[in-house]
Amino acid sequence: MGKKRSWVWEYAKRKGDKAYCQLCDEDKNNEYSCVGGTTGSIIRHLKIMHKVYQPETSTSKRLSSSNNLEEIDTLQDTDSLTNSQSSSSSSNNSFTQPSQHNIIPRKRRRFLTHDNDTDRKCSPERTETIHKALAKLISMNQLPLSFCSSPGFYQFMAVVEPNYKIIKEEALKKRLHFFKLSIEEKIRSDLKAVQSAVCTSDCWSSLAQNSYITITAHALNNDWSPMSFTLTTQEMEERHTALNIADKLENVFSNWEIKDKVTTVITDNAKNVVNAVQLVSNTTNDNISDVTCAAHSLQLSINKALREDSISEILDQSSKLVGHFKHSNLAKQSLLNKQKQLGMPETSLLQSCKTRWNSIFLMLERIFKNRCPISAVMADRSVTSTHIAQKFEISEHQWLKIEALVILLKPFQVITSLLCGEKHSPTSMVRPLLKKLLDNHLKPQDNDDQSITYFKQTIIFDIKERFNLEWDSKSRVSVRQIASFLDPRYKNLDHEPLFARKNIRSSVINLLNNIETDAHNVNTRCEPSLQQSALEFLYGDDVTEVNNLTTEFQNYLAEPQLKFHLNPFDWWKSRENKFPRIGILAKKYLSIPATSVSSERCFSTAGNVVNSKRTSLLTKNVNLLVFLYQNRNLIP
Repeated sequence: MGKKRSWVWEYAKRKGDKAYCQLCDEDKNNEYSCVGGTTGSIIRHLKIMHKVYQPETSTSKRLSSSNNLEEIDTLQDTDSLTNSQSSSSSSNNSFTQPSQHNIIPRKRRRFLTHDNDTDRKCSPERTETIHKALAKLISMNQLPLSFCSSPGFYQFMAVVEPNYKIIKEEALKKRLHFFKLSIEEKIRSDLKAVQSAVCTSDCWSSLAQNSYITITAHALNNDWSPMSFTLTTQEMEERHTALNIADKLENVFSNWEIKDKVTTVITDNAKNVVNAVQLVSNTTNDNISDVTCAAHSLQLSINKALREDSISEILDQSSKLVGHFKHSNLAKQSLLNKQKQLGMPETSLLQSCKTRWNSIFLMLERIFKNRCPISAVMADRSVTSTHIAQKFEISEHQWLKIEALVILLKPFQVITSLLCGEKHSPTSMVRPLLKKLLDNHLKPQDNDDQSITYFKQTIIFDIKERFNLEWDSKSRVSVRQIASFLDPRYKNLDHEPLFARKNIRSSVINLLNNIETDAHNVNTRCEPSLQQSALEFLYGDDVTEVNNLTTEFQNYLAEPQLKFHLNPFDWWKSRENKFPRIGILAKKYLSIPATSVSSERCFSTAGNVVNSKRTSLLTKNVNLLVFLYQNRNLIP
């Protein structure tokens, strides 16, 4: 019989006089001495680092399992023997038994079994479950791929699952690619089921100066629920010319098999991007140039109105004041102390950023709310010197102008938040909200000074020009106007001039005439009677179709307008069968988002992925991680 093999070699391999632990990473020091086959070093390593102990032998297990029964039998035999001897000696005093040795039961050795998690092996099924959970964690939390090889993760898994073998980066990438393929299949299936789709696009540059283009898709499903997907984040090695951007867009549409379904592409106001959209061959809408990001257009109008000299001076002074509190720890702490003394929320001042929407309003609002603690800190000579106080002082006249600007900019912040909300905000909202903004918040007041009057006049003129709010004989019906008519909250077109409403309705009728619907969608009623068939025969099919469309359109006009705060998609879901043709057109136009903010949000995700410590990340891995995070609700 050969020599028995040690249990150690299930977890280690031997090469000469060296043993190598298979539970350790290959890049770690996992080499131990085993001269002549000794296993002491590797056993100590397994016990201390991996909590792996020697398994019990079969003999130990048998003895341990029968230990309690044998103890009971032994105690019973001892008691019976003692009782019999006592009774025998008492009943037969005259008879003397020969001397016998007392029978003492042999003590059984007890074997203790340890039911410890460290003795349990991690099965292949559980290992794969942990692998997938780790890949999902990295996708949803924007973690680096090297997270699974970090010391902290090793220590964590040593507690949760001591015998789990840490996954390698290449194996982790395979799981991430599996998630990507699964999500792509789900997105393709959803986009295949819709009749039309809308895309948004924007370009950005990473910290490594790599240029990317992000494209997202939007649609309404059969239940009138908005869907939004991030399709790709590709590197843009070519120059950002209109032709190159158009080629990128068409390639993405072809790869996702939506080339014939995309009706609109929402972009910012950059000329090269706008021209690229006009070059896309599968775009069928003549008014596509009108559909630019409403929030971006609104910010351009605000920035133009803020260029007035006195307003620019106030903004510069406010920015310098905030910068002082940002760079001086003493001033910042004193501001917090003053806020606490006055019973105000302890908040820091906010700095404006040219590329961040509404940041000027947020800066001015925070400064104005903290006027008292700011003035107290600036007047405290133990904190602020005379030179600094004079340099950053804000006069009473400037405080009044800051208050006026906060009041003026507040409605713009509200409308931007509405258009850029997480929930789908259709482009049908743009023109009605702008009309309310101009009528209710930008009317001239008698107490307006010269700078405020200039601001109002400038921004009113620029908004009307950018959004084509003025109507004349040369004006054409835009996509936003058609969308507003198809939105039950604005279908009466109260926000449009009287002579423009007729043209909008005529354009909708022309679009409805081009819609082909099957008989089941058009006629939701029961099978027509013989009399109806005879009348249809006499009147003719063409006349019947025109009458049906006319009736449907008139019935839609007769419907009461929905309250502005209610959900238009729920309204259409319950009335789609009543207005089948108009419903098809509404699903096409109400799926158009008001802004391209879905592409803008990818910038924040990409900033977390390609940070200062990961600037060398491959572009394909950037696309993978951004894609998974943006579509994380679809990860299986």
